[in-house]
Amino acid sequence: MIPLFKSSFSIGRSLLRVEDLVDIAQAGEVKKMILVEDNFYGFRVLNKAFLEIEIPMIYGVRLPVVQSNLSEKPSKLIFFPKNNKGVRVVRGLYTKCFTSEGECLHLSQIGAGDLDEISIGVPFYDSYIFNNIFHFGLCDLSLDDFDHFYMEEENNHPFDFQISAALKKFNVPTEKTKSIYYRDKDDFEAFQMYKAVCNRKQGRVPTFSNPRLNDFCSNEFCYESYLENASK
Repeated sequence: MIPLFKSSFSIGRSLLRVEDLVDIAQAGEVKKMILVEDNFYGFRVLNKAFLEIEIPMIYGVRLPVVQSNLSEKPSKLIFFPKNNKGVRVVRGLYTKCFTSEGECLHLSQIGAGDLDEISIGVPFYDSYIFNNIFHFGLCDLSLDDFDHFYMEEENNHPFDFQISAALKKFNVPTEKTKSIYYRDKDDFEAFQMYKAVCNRKQGRVPTFSNPRLNDFCSNEFCYESYLENASK
């Protein structure tokens, strides 16, 4: 099982501070720190922290993507650099994404010369497969030209089995992964409150009456759960 950590630099998505991630890495249970972030805000700070303790870091960025035009419903892909040049490529894709119309990356914007420098992870949640099942999307992404893999998770979400069934139906190779947003199961209530505060709709009177409930129905998105399941 591959642990995928997210830091508090991805605002509203994680409670894990830099010092928490360093502490986890130094405990010795993970041999490298794989991050899946929503931006590049924390790259320099995190890179410096893991260089100091001599733990390899892979900094992936999750971006909204369409195949070719904005009439399609965007879905998420995670871009991982394979080397130092790959870091520059991923940073460039992040810039293209959020300076393009609709703040969405077109797969056609990835140059042929960059293909060898990156790999793409299709996340278990928010992928085009997820959107087609739960949001009535009609989207598909052609990834044949890319080094890519599909992620599969089990977090006691009520719909996890539906996504896993869809992956089996598509007959795609998968990797068992675990998304980690906080340290212990006891941190779940704090994570709920944090997400409720961060995800209130902007431009309206602040209220807790209608928070977005992503990841609210499971306390399994934590490092404790990863340790419990890593050996299974």
